[in-house]
Amino acid sequence: VQQLLQPLEKRRSLHSQNVIGVYDWGIDGTHAYIATDPPRGITLRHVLDNENIDGPRALDLLRQMIQGVKVLHEQGIVGIDLRPQLITVDSLTVTDRVQLDDVGLRSLLNALGYISSQRIDDIGFLDPRYSPPEYIVGGGPVGPWSDVYQLGLLLFEMVTGRLPFVGKNAAETGVLQSTGAVPRMAQYKHDTPPALQEMLDRALAKNPYARFADAASMLAALESIQLPRRSTSGEWRMMGDSPTGPDVGQAARGAGTTGEMQRIENDIALSATLIGNSPTASPVLSDPARTLPETANVYAYLCYEKSGAETQCFAITRKNVVVGRTDPKRGISPDIDLTAIDQKMTVSRQHVRIRYEETFFYIEDLKSRNKTRLGELTLVPLKPELLQHGDVVHCGSVRLVFRVPGVRDTPVYKI
Repeated sequence: VQQLLQPLEKRRSLHSQNVIGVYDWGIDGTHAYIATDPPRGITLRHVLDNENIDGPRALDLLRQMIQGVKVLHEQGIVGIDLRPQLITVDSLTVTDRVQLDDVGLRSLLNALGYISSQRIDDIGFLDPRYSPPEYIVGGGPVGPWSDVYQLGLLLFEMVTGRLPFVGKNAAETGVLQSTGAVPRMAQYKHDTPPALQEMLDRALAKNPYARFADAASMLAALESIQLPRRSTSGEWRMMGDSPTGPDVGQAARGAGTTGEMQRIENDIALSATLIGNSPTASPVLSDPARTLPETANVYAYLCYEKSGAETQCFAITRKNVVVGRTDPKRGISPDIDLTAIDQKMTVSRQHVRIRYEETFFYIEDLKSRNKTRLGELTLVPLKPELLQHGDVVHCGSVRLVFRVPGVRDTPVYKI
């Protein structure tokens, strides 16, 4: 056993904020021990399950992971276990600090004849969802490129909120990992920069020799990517994503809604509801068959209801907006900030996304803590649903009504 612990000698001289420190190891009676720094913060698994990681944060987390792997590669340490439960994120300060906590326990346990329980939380389990093809098939070359593949899997999950290769069981997942084409991140995160997809494609190449040779090469590729400027919501805003909206009302009427309304270009009361303008309250229209006036730079509105009456409308002025609450500590300011009307603090920092695609609107819960309801439907996190004029949306305890300018409400007839 002492011989199996000997590779830890390389760890003793490592000093990196992104790699857990190892101080001592040995045998005490019938027990082997490894003395390390304590893990700091929460696991990346917890972050992935409970938070929506925006694009810039995902790349910052990835950069720190690559830096940690680079330090290990420089000491000749490869075959690192990069499952999210073995990576911790310390968020007590303004910025995250990532630490890789693997000390080679999986390989040590396997060498000692440990039989895995085949549970994904078992430290000795080879989880095919986070394994390169050469681990699964066996016989392939294992080296720094194997760790690069794992980093690619983590990049995909942090950006999109899901794993690239998942089958009905472990065997099917292994087949997909070994033969499946790399999915497009833009399918799930529409504004993903193409250069980032190119980097992912190389990291997840099935042929180990087609990947980045090591973490240093992958880090250089990441730092060379020219990313779009960051919006206030933490999302990438791509070139050409103009904040000026089209005549959405006309498209909606063409889909079967009738009625015309005079266009109001300079409605002061309505312009006050636009994001970034003040005040934010708009007048309430009492006609049950009303329409909201059309303006040149508004796609739709989220109207806040209190005691059965609409008291405030928030304008949606881009094709992709995030609704939530401000978090000064993280520097997060969503496109639509519900802080002022969320007295019970039930809205998450990034609670829900609303997206406009040509004629249709979609709504997507962003792993919010208190869920999102569309009418009576509780949204499944990261699964878009069609959003229509007049739909009621609950973000936590905040009740909102989605309205498209120029579209007439369905009249309410009293019998």
